[in-house]
Amino acid sequence: MSSPSSLPRPVTCGAVSDAEAQERKSSPFALDLSRIRDISAPRKASIRDVNGMSALINEFAARGIMLARGPLYLYQSIQDYRVMTMPASDGTERVVACGGLHVLWEDLAEVRSVAVHPALQKNGLGRALVEALLEDARRLDVQRAFTFTLAEGFFRSLEFSVIPREQLPPVVWAECSKCPKYYKCDEVGMIRPLFSSPE
Repeated sequence: MSSPSSLPRPVTCGAVSDAEAQERKSSPFALDLSRIRDISAPRKASIRDVNGMSALINEFAARGIMLARGPLYLYQSIQDYRVMTMPASDGTERVVACGGLHVLWEDLAEVRSVAVHPALQKNGLGRALVEALLEDARRLDVQRAFTFTLAEGFFRSLEFSVIPREQLPPVVWAECSKCPKYYKCDEVGMIRPLFSSPE
């Protein structure tokens, strides 16, 4: 895996007016992209990361791209999550990517809530994050990783395959029944084996 310092700088397209630039800088979701080379490797999340994780995830949830996650859920699930951070101008660490690995059964874990700041997408952060989560799954001896996603191409690039809904294990449906999208799900189920089959 490439170190964060070797990640390419993001490319911005199109001219930005002074007013737009000022609005971006004052937005609570704005980033100082001059610090991109200081992005951390994926690390286990801690309590201090929860507000940043919630803000990042819920930015995408507001656009209907992923499920919202509030602070209560994230505090209770903090051990499932990894984050990548970048230094902010006030000396704090800003969460710029996050994702979780939730064990569903003895042989299956779900990769969930993978989010990368919009200004930093297409720079390898999502791949580094998911690969770290899959390594966590292997350390636990989980045999397969599963995800529900709208980013099918991204997960295909990580060797996940689409799985027909009728082939999903029952434990997945137990989790799904808690989801607000249960009756109108637009996500694709994808799965990946984590260990090579013996020949």
